[in-house]
Amino acid sequence: MKDIETQKTNRRSFIKASGKAVAAGGLAFPSVTFGKPDSRKLKIGFIGCGGRGTGAATQALTADSNVELWAMGDVSQDRLDRSLKSVKASHGNKVNIEEQRKFVGLDSYSKVLDSGIDLAILTTPPGFRPQHFKAAVDAGMHVFLEKPMATDAPGLRSVMESAELAKKKGLSVVAGFCWRYHEARREFYNCLLYSSYAAAHSILGHLGGLGVLEKHTTTD
Repeated sequence: MKDIETQKTNRRSFIKASGKAVAAGGLAFPSVTFGKPDSRKLKIGFIGCGGRGTGAATQALTADSNVELWAMGDVSQDRLDRSLKSVKASHGNKVNIEEQRKFVGLDSYSKVLDSGIDLAILTTPPGFRPQHFKAAVDAGMHVFLEKPMATDAPGLRSVMESAELAKKKGLSVVAGFCWRYHEARREFYNCLLYSSYAAAHSILGHLGGLGVLEKHTTTD
């Protein structure tokens, strides 16, 4: 915390030392007022306006009072419009998207990144993720990218390279592996490693719960 309190933070480094980023499946971005207070709103742009993208944008707007949705991009005008309508229904006061910042087409991702945003939410189908992630990091954006990260080995290597570059640039990157941030599941994992649960030989997990653990003992 001392590093956070003492660093001089500007708008492009506000989550350089982010802590909890996802909790119980919802995004939880840190405050935008680390260091010297800054009343300017953090501008969010999201690329991929399907159900997951719409949900991620809604969660991001819920996470902090000083943010606004600034730009959107998708290959479908209809899907973009439906997504925007949904986000406005729940966070109309945080939506500041003018017509010229609604981008449609395969190149819409680059236009969103060039629209003046601070944070990019990448929620297109995963085949596009490596290209979009690389472009976002090259542009100096903080990024939330949904899982899966890619659909092939070259794509995964590209994502790993972009992640390393993001570290060097001091950018914050959060992946959509939400259970890895879930405190109960992290504690359960530690129990498996360091406690009597180490004798467990099978775990059945499912969405919404930790699942069933079976334990066996040996006579050895």
